[in-house]
Amino acid sequence: MNAKMQDANRRLSDEAFDTIINLLTGALIIGEFEEAHIHLKGLKRMVELRGGITDDSIRSSSMLSAIITTDIKAASGLMTKPVFPLTWDAQPIPSDIQQRIMPQALSPLNNLGSGFFANSFISPSLQRILYVLRDMLFFSIMNQMTPAAIQPIDQDFFRVLNCEAEHQLLSYIYADDSPNPLLKLHPIEAVTRVASICFLNHFMIVSPSSSGLGRALTKHLTTAVETCKLSFLQELPKENFGLYTWALFVGAQGSQGQAERAWFVGRLAHVAMICVWQSWEQVSKVMANYFFVMTLDGLSWRSIWDEAMTGFVISEADEMECLFERDAPTN
Repeated sequence: MNAKMQDANRRLSDEAFDTIINLLTGALIIGEFEEAHIHLKGLKRMVELRGGITDDSIRSSSMLSAIITTDIKAASGLMTKPVFPLTWDAQPIPSDIQQRIMPQALSPLNNLGSGFFANSFISPSLQRILYVLRDMLFFSIMNQMTPAAIQPIDQDFFRVLNCEAEHQLLSYIYADDSPNPLLKLHPIEAVTRVASICFLNHFMIVSPSSSGLGRALTKHLTTAVETCKLSFLQELPKENFGLYTWALFVGAQGSQGQAERAWFVGRLAHVAMICVWQSWEQVSKVMANYFFVMTLDGLSWRSIWDEAMTGFVISEADEMECLFERDAPTN
């Protein structure tokens, strides 16, 4: 890459762009995020020298998709705003695709996401993105359960929509150019935002938990969950424990084979004690109000629940804290 950059005829060639994108992708796979940040700065400068991300020389080539996708994945790993804006306007889901993916009127799937949409601590901006995620989940369900009903145009549309949704989840908090937007987020919103980014990468698109990106996402979710203290949750309406628990399941499944999984499972056991949840049936009914589908996720999430109920040894101090939090008055 250094050799290409020293050559005036090659430094902005498609070959040079391919090389730096491959370097950036490799850094994300192995988890070298400082290196990824350096490559991202180099890519940004190269795009500027080619006339910007909207220049015809980039838009008309195959590079645009690779640049946008790599930028978004780097931003997810670093949990920062993407460097490049989307170069297209978001489009509503066409009515014919809506008809193919939407559940029947009386289907319990219509409850998907209702817990998010009824939560007053989640901003309208994030709720709008969560509605998009719900439609993407409807598509995923239909694609897995009744693949014959899905057309190639549907696949193409949702591939683009997936990219849009992840970009929006990463960037919406920077809309007012605040220097420290994360400090302004309610802890419930922060948990929901990071867990949704993890959900996209672990479930809608499979990013292995052992990859650099997978490990980084797990670390970001651990931080968001830790920041939202259980003592703080106890002061909120009890429904917030359901959303918090959904994030714990996302974290536990996304950290399969990693050290952090035990932490998520242990926190789940702690919450179950506070909420007096004693059976999987109780918990699964609560999870059905978020992004959880029994026919798709039931086995893996049930195993997480069983692990929390059988493999967790709570200390005497933690038990006293749980009992205190459980018995404290709620709103």
